[in-house]
Amino acid sequence: MSAAPGRAVRWRRRFGLEPLDCWLAALRAAALVTGIAWWALAPDWTRAPQLPILGTFALFTVAFYLLNALRPGRIATLYRVALVFDLGIVFLLLRITGGFASDLHLAFILLIALHAFYFGLTTGLATAAAAIGLYALAGEWPPPMPGFVLRVGAFALVGLCMGVVSEQARRQREALEQQHEQLIRSERLATIGELAAGLAHELRNPLAGIGGVLRVLAGRLSPEDATRALLADVQAQTARMEKTLSELLQHARPAAPTLVDVDVNGLLEQSLRVLPRGAIEIVRQFDESIPPLRADPGLLHQAFLNVLVNARQAMAQGGRLTLRTELSAAGCTVRVLISDTGIGIAPEHLGRVFQAFFTTKSRGTGLGLAIAARAVEQHGGRITVASEPGRGSTFTIALPVDAPIGCTRREAHAAPGAGR
Repeated sequence: MSAAPGRAVRWRRRFGLEPLDCWLAALRAAALVTGIAWWALAPDWTRAPQLPILGTFALFTVAFYLLNALRPGRIATLYRVALVFDLGIVFLLLRITGGFASDLHLAFILLIALHAFYFGLTTGLATAAAAIGLYALAGEWPPPMPGFVLRVGAFALVGLCMGVVSEQARRQREALEQQHEQLIRSERLATIGELAAGLAHELRNPLAGIGGVLRVLAGRLSPEDATRALLADVQAQTARMEKTLSELLQHARPAAPTLVDVDVNGLLEQSLRVLPRGAIEIVRQFDESIPPLRADPGLLHQAFLNVLVNARQAMAQGGRLTLRTELSAAGCTVRVLISDTGIGIAPEHLGRVFQAFFTTKSRGTGLGLAIAARAVEQHGGRITVASEPGRGSTFTIALPVDAPIGCTRREAHAAPGAGR
């Protein structure tokens, strides 16, 4: 039972075709068979010019899919070339079968619908415009009214409607892909978290004991003893390991939020006070109209601080750190934007910066941003990043306001320019 589907998949991959491409190929084959049947039933005076047109269509179709099989990955470009060819074929057929009186104008509608669905709204409207122009040249003027107006109106309407449907389907696919990636990420983090939590718990207690013994030994040595320096180094490394294990345990087993009224601007100021500044300029752009949020101040402080530390480390040679807060147009979301003028993030790393243990730093643990993302998610919020290598990064933390029912609806219809 599974052999036939397996062969079909292998055949499809051999020719570089997706499932939708197979349906389009079947449609071209059906169009060719219909054309041959139509030629056989056509009056004698139209049969002669039809045959070379149908033959050209058949040869082009074969060449189209052979070229795609030889050079896979360029099917979209080939479809655009085929669109120009198909529009020309329909135009010629209209000319020899009666112009405005021919029913083959329906082929224009099919081409518009297919390409609007495949490529989207812009290509759909462009195809409709090309079809209207060609149809206007296909018969003798003046065209029959109101039939001509109704037909070209149908061309434009089909291009618009199918283009809108295509755009909505594309957005839904992207949303589903993001949800799938989020589910995979959550499952991966859950598995790693359980393992890491157990490991961190087992190692942290012995390390604490080792640190205590080192402090006792250091206290028994004279200040001039060279061994004290060695013990100090060991203590520093032990403390760093304890800190890493604590972060790991915090990420793997986050504490449940204790919600109180929190002033976001004040919490950012608190986080700035403990941030090592160095030669960086701090720019504050706070929206004082932001209402208090129901949040855990400890968790949010940790999230803000981790993002700020990441931004500070990206500006080793100095720069400008900008903190901006804003309330969305619908009043449902508070956005915190933390921007730096540092080295930026490479495009291939953007999708991984919030993954646990991912880091590009030589001494980093890869847990800081993961902990920040977890804390934001615990509050029903979302953290995103935009970056340009060499010009800096902007982290956006969106937190929901404890708003009345209907806020989500207003937020969904807010102006696109509202916020970031």
